[in-house]
Amino acid sequence: MDPVTHGLTGALLAEAGLRQRYGHQATAALVGGALLPDIDILWSTGQGVLALETHRGITHSLLGGLGLALLLAAAVRPLGPVKRWGPLAGMAILGLGFGHLFLDLITPYGIQLFLPFSRARPAWDWLFIVDPWLTGPILLALVVAWWRRAVLPARLGCAWMVAYLAFMGVSHGAAVSALRAQAGAAGLEPRAVAALPRPLRPLERLGVVVTDDGYARGPVRVLARAPLRLERLPRGPETDLVRRVEALPPVRTYLWFARFPVVALLEEDGRRVLEFRDLRFSDRLRKRDPFVLRVVVDPSGAVQQVIFR
Repeated sequence: MDPVTHGLTGALLAEAGLRQRYGHQATAALVGGALLPDIDILWSTGQGVLALETHRGITHSLLGGLGLALLLAAAVRPLGPVKRWGPLAGMAILGLGFGHLFLDLITPYGIQLFLPFSRARPAWDWLFIVDPWLTGPILLALVVAWWRRAVLPARLGCAWMVAYLAFMGVSHGAAVSALRAQAGAAGLEPRAVAALPRPLRPLERLGVVVTDDGYARGPVRVLARAPLRLERLPRGPETDLVRRVEALPPVRTYLWFARFPVVALLEEDGRRVLEFRDLRFSDRLRKRDPFVLRVVVDPSGAVQQVIFR
């Protein structure tokens, strides 16, 4: 999720009763924990395609997150009267675990949850990375809680958050089931199926079916009874040039990151350009897709430039 939602979630947890019991140390532990894993931006910004490995990496893992939470608890301990290690560590772990790791896990981007033991990037695809239907009520609950100086609005905000996340998880499961059924009815043999969240549309998802020869995708409307319409998409050309470019270290990193990679071979100013995209982030609702890797090759076949945006 976005940093605003992370921070507001930590503040909401604090205002739901923990700040009233443990003072501002609770706010520091919960808000700090909800924001701290994104410290990896400090060494990921400006790294190009390498940032795909370093962002949401070790600081977003179970082991790294636990270490950060314990360090945060130690830093918060001198800031107030609460000296007991257990409550401070527990609040830091709650803020970091729920307020950050879980909220990132349920987006399509995913996190490297099991580093350093595995580079797998689980992603549950429940929510889009920015979701005003989640963030807006959290902010409203906080404003009312601060204005009224009461815990009830914050607790109602927590209840909304749990209910909304549960609904999005259930609707995701329903969308995946509908997509599998439609793929079978269309004669497809899916190797994998994903129902990706779409911005500002909690009741609609982008369905992606992985097949042996490419992909099929189409909108999945959770409450609609109409049959799905799936568009077939190839992965791209399979040539010696493509295979040679795919062996380059930055391209290998990109293909490790991409769940549904496609490649297009373009001609620009007498040069060939291999353009890699991930269908997770290729949506007609956007004017320009993010996470695109372009490899420029001159007429002799030599790689001139690798551009990631």
